[in-house]
Amino acid sequence: MNSFNPNYFIHAANVLLVVAYSVRDILWLRLFAVAASLISIPYFVLQPTMLWAPLSWSVVFAAINSLQSWRLFIERRPVKLTPEEEDIRRLVFRDLPPRKVLQVLSIGSWITLEVGERLIESGKRPETVSLIVRGKVRVTRDGRVLGELIAGDVVGSALILSGIPAEVDAVVVEPGRAMRWQFGALERYLAANPETRTIMLQHAARDLAEKVERVTGADRNRSDKTQ
Repeated sequence: MNSFNPNYFIHAANVLLVVAYSVRDILWLRLFAVAASLISIPYFVLQPTMLWAPLSWSVVFAAINSLQSWRLFIERRPVKLTPEEEDIRRLVFRDLPPRKVLQVLSIGSWITLEVGERLIESGKRPETVSLIVRGKVRVTRDGRVLGELIAGDVVGSALILSGIPAEVDAVVVEPGRAMRWQFGALERYLAANPETRTIMLQHAARDLAEKVERVTGADRNRSDKTQ
């Protein structure tokens, strides 16, 4: 009876590599690569003289691809957002997957808005940007009320777009909750994540335009009443 030919192992391993390079999904590619590395091991062991160098490299490749496969699997697991996190996704990041939303929230911090708390002071460059989730913030300039910010509004949207110092005061008039980011940390994160940056800038631009519309609308109403 003929002994088993170890060449079958290396042939099977190479077939799996061909399959790995044919799939589009990176997770399946890595899983097939792990299988190919493991199946090739008996070929190196069953040689008249064990081939330690290729055997060692097969183990290394199997370990690396196993680790990366596990990381991809963890990243693809469904993510459940808390009600507050879901509110932020609905208000700003509805086009981002939940895991990306958690990433951008992880560099910020939740704050409780207390009545009388000043979020922006005129003449000073804000160090933070806050997204209102609940509550109300009044914006004034030289003592004149320009309008009020509500859920979905960004306190410091002009800072995101231009980086210029604030020309208004923003004071909490109704308690609530907000997500606050340090501007430097947010800027670094957005620079490394173009998709999130685009969505954030689009929201900031819409937010600023809506604020201007509210202010001009309020001015028109006041002028109509005085006539």
